[in-house]
Amino acid sequence: MRTLIHEIGVIDNNGNKHPVKFQKGLNVVTGKSSTGKSALIEIFDYCFGSGENTIPKGVITDNADMYYVALAVNGQDMVIARDPSLTNKAFFRREDVFESDEIDREYFNTSYFRPLEEFKKHLRDFFLDIDDVDESLAARANRRFNAKAPTPSIRSFSSFTLQHQNLVANKHALFYRFDEKAKRDQAIEHTKIFLGLVDQEFYHLSQEKERLTAEVKKLERLKDTNKRTSDVNKQKVGPVLNQLYALMGIKDEPLSLEKIVRHPQDAKEQLDKIVVPEKINHNSDAITQRYNQLKKERDSKTAELRKMQRQIASINKNISEEERFVGNIKKFSVPQHVHISTSVCPFCNTEQDSLQESAVRLKKAISKVSGNLAQARPMKAKFQSSLVAVQRETELLNKELLALSKEIEDVEATEEKIAKNKSLYESVIMQKAKLFALLDNLNIADDADLEQQLKALIKQLKSINRDLGKYDVQRGLEDASATVNEYMTEIGSHFEFEASYKPINLHFSFETFDLYHLTSDGEKIYLRSMGSGANWLYCHVTLFLALHKYFAELGDACAIPSLLFLDQPTQVYFPNFNRDNSDTFEEQKEQEAQYRTTTERAVDEDIKAVENLFSQLSTYCNELELNNGFSPQLIITDHADSLALSNEVSFEYLVNGNRWRKRGLIEPLPVKDEETPVA
Repeated sequence: MRTLIHEIGVIDNNGNKHPVKFQKGLNVVTGKSSTGKSALIEIFDYCFGSGENTIPKGVITDNADMYYVALAVNGQDMVIARDPSLTNKAFFRREDVFESDEIDREYFNTSYFRPLEEFKKHLRDFFLDIDDVDESLAARANRRFNAKAPTPSIRSFSSFTLQHQNLVANKHALFYRFDEKAKRDQAIEHTKIFLGLVDQEFYHLSQEKERLTAEVKKLERLKDTNKRTSDVNKQKVGPVLNQLYALMGIKDEPLSLEKIVRHPQDAKEQLDKIVVPEKINHNSDAITQRYNQLKKERDSKTAELRKMQRQIASINKNISEEERFVGNIKKFSVPQHVHISTSVCPFCNTEQDSLQESAVRLKKAISKVSGNLAQARPMKAKFQSSLVAVQRETELLNKELLALSKEIEDVEATEEKIAKNKSLYESVIMQKAKLFALLDNLNIADDADLEQQLKALIKQLKSINRDLGKYDVQRGLEDASATVNEYMTEIGSHFEFEASYKPINLHFSFETFDLYHLTSDGEKIYLRSMGSGANWLYCHVTLFLALHKYFAELGDACAIPSLLFLDQPTQVYFPNFNRDNSDTFEEQKEQEAQYRTTTERAVDEDIKAVENLFSQLSTYCNELELNNGFSPQLIITDHADSLALSNEVSFEYLVNGNRWRKRGLIEPLPVKDEETPVA
């Protein structure tokens, strides 16, 4: 997202304004220690919705009454601000055209302050148009109070735009706020939104897909339940139908079981014409034949059941025997010694040793048998599996026997009723009623309705899947990573990595946010293992320049602001600059040279490396401006000054008056009264 900071400033306790103005492209704020350079990145972060005021304690915090940032988002000017006395509120005001002269203490009218959370959501809307990022409504339902998943926040952008002093050359961390796992995971999860790979419709489609899929599964389960119920009823229809035909004395089926269960409603109409008094054959022995057949089947099933029961008893016995056998083996021990007395002939007094040899052979035999027994494979598991299979068959036989007994009882009960002068036709009618009740429960009509509902839902799912097919998130992230890797190869080639890492071959993944150097033999060397502060610095700079180049090429499709703060990147070359109190950079370089030993690099060599760094940053911005019509705004706060850039850009132009050697961010300092200045 094209974003440009016009100025960052402070209103002091006396109402005086202290602005720092910026231009497009590369900006440099240079100066000595404790002048407020690093405070700029903290002021921006604080005004951009940070819940914690991390502006360094000292002159600035002692004298600041208001912090503000004037910026433009896609050409829309606005001013955001924070009053340190209002911890849970923030200021937002839109402007047709930003005029720095209009900024004073009265500009920050209380009516423009709003609750911090509301402020962040309002500011986010200039970058993103999204309200719901739940792909699963079921997951939302499992959260406390049915809460929505965290939506993207402007706070997530800070991970891509801010490189603080303790981060810009850090070997353990690349991104701001990633030390908190929840914030890291959210930023990674929301990246597909920031890169324009998905939008609000994607999440609504995903939710609808989940809902329809669940509905389809529900109907399929209902259909399966109906089918099982229908199958059970169909099994019951056969015996009842046969009983009906037998009672009527019908031997040849006028209407088959298959036709009846296929079209139960039509079958009922036809049976109404068949089951009439005139068609009852009182002389038929059909019911007797059926009765005998049922008893014969029951006897056969009973015999089969008895066989199964004997098989179960046999298996249980085998299991018991094996358990006893295994127990005995564990108790068995091989004799360690054989004690045999010498055999002496009573006549010739000759000793015989054949018995001792036999004892030794016996010991060897016992040892072999013992070893074989110990290695015998157990059979219990196989016996148990066989037992379960036979028990299941037994259960089925029991059910079949119960059904046969029930049919036999029905025949006997009917015969008993007829013997007591009950009408045969009355028994036929009762049997018919029982049959019709079963036919009514076959749910054929309901299944037809379910099929229609399923077809409609499946059609909707196909349409949603087609729409979701436009969002190939996985491919999009892979392509984005490949593009950034390509840019890092080109950008990194201009930086002074150690010789062992040349040519630099950095790889980054938008799915894991890991960065590593890939050697020629395929070894991955992660940042933490690369060594040297210069390598860590250039890895950070190379990655973030490549990212912002990719973001710039995405244009309005990318929600991430085109801003990058680098706070004191040259610290790896001038570690002693934290004691920088000189009035000029030249004086500080001379002091730095005095700190160094004869084995360390000369200051002039490090100055050349620093000049190359700033030259590459300047060239980077100019090339992107030329290719894309705009460049990410780079704001560098550092001690380095008076550099000679190789691309013929004046360093003085980049500083643009933001040189703090004889002043600081707040200049002049407010006074408590006319005589006593604040130290």
